[in-house]
Amino acid sequence: AQFELVKLLAARHRNVAVVGDDDQAIFRFRGASMSNILDFDRSYPDARQVVLLENRRSPQAVLDSAYRLIQHNNPDRLEVAQKIDKRLVSTVGTGVAPQHLAFDTVSTESDQVAEMIREEHEAGRPYRDFAILVRANHDADHYLRALNMRGIPWTFSGNAGLYGRPEVRLLIAFLRSVAHPDDSVSLHYLASSDIYQVPIVDLTKCATYADRRHRWLFDVLRAVPSEVELSEEGAGAIARLIADLQRYMELAREHPTGEVLYQFLVDSGLMTRYAKAPAELEQEVQNVSKFFTRVKDAARVLKYDNVREFVNHLDALVEAGDDPAVAEADTETPAVHVLTVHKAKGLEWPVVFMVDCAQNRFPSTRRSDPIEIPSGLIKDLLPTGDFHEQEERRLFYVGMTRAKERLYLSSAEDMGGKRKWKVSQFVLEALDLPKDAARPFRARAIEQLRRLAPPPEAPGLGLTPMADDEALAVSHRQVDDYQTCPLKYQFIHILRIPLRQHHSVVYGNALHKAVEFYLRRRAVGNFTALEDLLLAFDDAWRNEGFLTREHEEQRKRAGVAALTRFYHEEEASGEKPTEVEREFGFNLEMNRGLNRVRGRFDRVDETPQGLVIVDYKSSDVTDQKKADQRAKESLQLKIYALAQHEATGRLPARVELRFLESGLTGRHTPTAEDLAIAREAIAEAARGIRQRRFEATPDYQACRYCPYNQICPSTATQE
Repeated sequence: AQFELVKLLAARHRNVAVVGDDDQAIFRFRGASMSNILDFDRSYPDARQVVLLENRRSPQAVLDSAYRLIQHNNPDRLEVAQKIDKRLVSTVGTGVAPQHLAFDTVSTESDQVAEMIREEHEAGRPYRDFAILVRANHDADHYLRALNMRGIPWTFSGNAGLYGRPEVRLLIAFLRSVAHPDDSVSLHYLASSDIYQVPIVDLTKCATYADRRHRWLFDVLRAVPSEVELSEEGAGAIARLIADLQRYMELAREHPTGEVLYQFLVDSGLMTRYAKAPAELEQEVQNVSKFFTRVKDAARVLKYDNVREFVNHLDALVEAGDDPAVAEADTETPAVHVLTVHKAKGLEWPVVFMVDCAQNRFPSTRRSDPIEIPSGLIKDLLPTGDFHEQEERRLFYVGMTRAKERLYLSSAEDMGGKRKWKVSQFVLEALDLPKDAARPFRARAIEQLRRLAPPPEAPGLGLTPMADDEALAVSHRQVDDYQTCPLKYQFIHILRIPLRQHHSVVYGNALHKAVEFYLRRRAVGNFTALEDLLLAFDDAWRNEGFLTREHEEQRKRAGVAALTRFYHEEEASGEKPTEVEREFGFNLEMNRGLNRVRGRFDRVDETPQGLVIVDYKSSDVTDQKKADQRAKESLQLKIYALAQHEATGRLPARVELRFLESGLTGRHTPTAEDLAIAREAIAEAARGIRQRRFEATPDYQACRYCPYNQICPSTATQE
């Protein structure tokens, strides 16, 4: 379907360029079709072909092994079909050949991989140089345990698993307990969590009583029968749990899911915990933030935004197989990176371990489609060989070519079950080994006993400075946040700690969406009725964050009045915007041009005096002098002027802040001094962000309006 769309779009001019590598086509399960690449020349026989052979990542020894492997997909490859040479040439030298590591058991394999990493780290190599690539999410467990046993920090990124993360499971259990008091499993999970810490003996007594009498656990905990003896600690914890749940159930009657969940995070102390130890909990916080995004997305599609509707919606998604990926770990994080080969595509590390390279594990066994499509209905070019095996071989090829220096392929004879596992055919193909070439390494008895010890907690992670050659992109809002308080920047833009939706944000977003709708139509000469403008405002409105229902209605009336005034003034002016929501981007001269500033102008007008850049504000300014002063001092407008200067070499004639509620316009003529101030502000923020300097800079006025002042350990608003 994708290729058919391309052909339709390019039918008239045939001006189309594609980039692809058939040897790295690994996303068939997402609908990607390798035949798009193989069939391109047949649809466009006059297309000019450029073969890219220079490889700047991997040594020649690794490239040669990968090439030897992928040739087993012949003749269903572009190299054969087009009679071209795809043997890659390294620019980094010959290097060391990939090495096969054979072990007796998967436990020995994981222990030895972790031990090799520990030894190399002690010799001076940082942990972030290592990657352990697994075929599937569940294959990672042995390696994470082995790393934990040695105190080696790690990050894990699989293909999926957000809902299974402990921090997200807790939130789901909370929501289910609020929505469905009969969900005893979720309530049990919530009660035994670190939040409530109901002693397991007391909880088991109550759960057993509920099971035997066919009652909900919630009912038993709400009124514990006299025959169930509880400890004093357990009785107190249960009382707190039930009181909280009843309070949240009451809250959920009038408030959307996001607000209820946010209140739980604040009340439980989780928000404060995230704020006080951000470096160690970065990925956990990002997973919570990602779940909040799912909650907000659901609010846009659900008829009623409440906890019960969301839980039913989530259950339907889970039943259909939805389980989004966890938050991505920064590749510069000082930790060993454990991830699936699919997630590794596009990434690179100096040392790569491809583990569990056993037949029927990698390549995996083929799973039949529930409904097989007859070959006569398939429009894709069908390979002459086994398409599943070929896809797995391409995946193995991708994994091999992630290595910048060293590549290890490891396997074990015993991976569970009675039979012995054979070495993957891909290892034998890549390294040109006979089937009986590997003699497994066996662990000593004492090492086998050590595996029985309980694993310690995963080591914490710290934030390391960005590499000099790593690109950094910032917006005017990010620069402003960093200037206000570096810790606030970290909370918002790195950790993405969830925020309770503030009514001023809801109000401002709805106004801006409506104004954008009107201006886009006006820019192309289309008439817009006032009723349509107000309908766009109503569509963008969200009933979140307001103090009361009366407060929401009052703010909505104010928005209607502001837009009505805006509409009549625009219609009377006869002016049309030249551009609406125009994006910009430019590089700053420092750090080899790798600091990029990006953003967009609300409105750009070409006037006889020159270019005018406009930004609309929802805040209420009723004094003309104050409006002009705001425009003169605005760092945002200074950055806008700098962006225009970088693009054209000329300053805009004027920059403006248009205040929608009052109808006032603050005006300022940019100067060279404004550009210097903008450059310095961007450079200062970029330096701090690159160095990972996120110390708090408490100021009463700034802290007073900071959305994190209730959880920030450094806030100046605490008495």
